[in-house]
Amino acid sequence: VFQNILLHRKPLENLENIVRCKDGRLVVLETSGVPFLDENRRLSGYRGIDRDITERKLNEAERETLIANLETKNAELERFTYTVSHDLKAPLITIRGFLGYIEQDVLSGDVERLKGDIQRIIAATDKLQRLLNELLELSRIGRLMNPPENVLLPNLIQEVIKLMEGHFGERNVEVRVQEDLPVLFGDSQRLSEVIQNLLDNAVKFMGEQTKPVIEVGTRGEENGMPVLYVRDNGMGIAPEHHERIFGLFNKLNPNIEGTGVGLAIVKRIVEVHGGRIWVESEPCKGTTFYFTFPKERKPEAGK
Repeated sequence: VFQNILLHRKPLENLENIVRCKDGRLVVLETSGVPFLDENRRLSGYRGIDRDITERKLNEAERETLIANLETKNAELERFTYTVSHDLKAPLITIRGFLGYIEQDVLSGDVERLKGDIQRIIAATDKLQRLLNELLELSRIGRLMNPPENVLLPNLIQEVIKLMEGHFGERNVEVRVQEDLPVLFGDSQRLSEVIQNLLDNAVKFMGEQTKPVIEVGTRGEENGMPVLYVRDNGMGIAPEHHERIFGLFNKLNPNIEGTGVGLAIVKRIVEVHGGRIWVESEPCKGTTFYFTFPKERKPEAGK
């Protein structure tokens, strides 16, 4: 652009350019000026001014980022509202329907059917309570956090495994934990929720596997963060569902216990810590969840 202006001896009007100062700083200048010609009408220079607009450009970039984030949050809120209203209706419809049956049971004196209908109402209210509890937990992530600290990952994983021993025992699941796992930095309670949810998810989706195995380990780094994984040899997930599973209430198999909020909670916790989570899987070939998380922070010298 500048060469074209020089060639045609055009005035400079608010031309933005980046220059490096003597101290190494990069600044954005807005240049305006008019060509300066010598007695032979040859271009000898430009006379004008440069304005330092670095701060303005930074503010504009920040504003654009905020607008983009706001648009994303609004879209998430719309999806959240639709999903919540849809999934909360189901237990309420069940309760209302069986209340009508109860009236018929009482009038007909059918005690056994009355007991069965009451149990269905109790199951529906339990499901509604679980949904509300997990929605409340999801809303707290990012707002209510414990002070970040260095977390000994091997110790944390062993605590989670001990907590879930009964769950693993029911399916005879073998859990293998890689040695020399890194020390991480963050909210230890939330990190424990991540590990517990991923392990629980692996157990639920083992399918008909006769020798179920879950592995927990690490694989290199990404953007300065350790890449951790939880791998199972279960039923696997088709590629077209890899993004969908992290959505709210997105259950691939409605017959498997759970509310469909667990992976949404995991994703939220990881992202609040500045990391990301993804899945690699194929049907009948097991599933591996990868996620990044901040690594140990060394104390500053003299502190």
